[in-house]
Amino acid sequence: MRAMTFSEYGEPSVLKLRDDMPEPAVGPDDLLVEVHAAALNPVDTKIRRGMYPPRDEAIIPGYDVSGVVLSLGANVPRNAFQVGDAIYASPCLIKQGAHAERVAVDWRTAAPKPESLDHVHAAAMPLVTLTSWESLYTRARVHRGETVLIHAGAGGTGHIALQLARVEGCRVITTASRPETIALCNELGADHVINHRETDFVEAVMQLTDGKGCEVVYDTVGGAVFDKSLDCVAVNGRMVTIVMNNSDQIVPKLFRKNATLHMEFMGVPTVVSINPSCQGETLRTAAELIDAGKLKPHVHKVVPLEDLAAAHEEQQSGKVIGKIVIKVK
Repeated sequence: MRAMTFSEYGEPSVLKLRDDMPEPAVGPDDLLVEVHAAALNPVDTKIRRGMYPPRDEAIIPGYDVSGVVLSLGANVPRNAFQVGDAIYASPCLIKQGAHAERVAVDWRTAAPKPESLDHVHAAAMPLVTLTSWESLYTRARVHRGETVLIHAGAGGTGHIALQLARVEGCRVITTASRPETIALCNELGADHVINHRETDFVEAVMQLTDGKGCEVVYDTVGGAVFDKSLDCVAVNGRMVTIVMNNSDQIVPKLFRKNATLHMEFMGVPTVVSINPSCQGETLRTAAELIDAGKLKPHVHKVVPLEDLAAAHEEQQSGKVIGKIVIKVK
């Protein structure tokens, strides 16, 4: 099988295109999927650099897929999927990914591909949709009328979160810094876009909220942005982060506001096998929003599988708008 792999951790140069990779191991709960398109996420670069638990095999990255079902495991209900179905999903982060001709995914985490999207655009959706859906709807429980601060609103996760907050009827404040990223945030319906290179975003948020702060703050950046974002949380507010932080500011800044902090790692359902069906259910609902014109991906660039190393370099630059998609078939 043709696949992009790496057997050692390091820079993008460790990625090697191989034609002799073994076929995916298909378990009883799996779908074997012919990969038409996959996508790239920051987690791919982190796994490549060794920031996740090591494995003893050559690793195939790629944690978004849109493709066609080739076969079904013994436990897959025949009324759920059939051979030939077009699906989209996010493969398990500790198993082989979709930067290959074929991939195995748990049927419970998959959903029919949105009818209005081709495979390239459908592949841009799963991981970032699951991440933002769980962050805003499951963790923060956003609801109509609340003000939500979303960092990096033109990023892969941010541009989906921005739209999901709008779907729920929230007022959306987001951050961006370049004309093209500001333009995308405005196009997607942001109420206010703060140019964080020209303006202190904490001061801007407090001005926009009459000094009250935001009921929900969604951190996709971490580090100093996380620390400053703690000052943007309203009394009784909620903050969600998708980045690991070791900040010593959490307790002193959130305790006196009676605010809560939530961690979001979308890989949990498949990594630890707890309620994986929640992912399939989310992607089915997201497909309805997509087909209704309420949610759409922004594809930054489409590249062939053999150009994956260069795509990793670009992903790490911090200048990707939306998602890079890998066309496999």
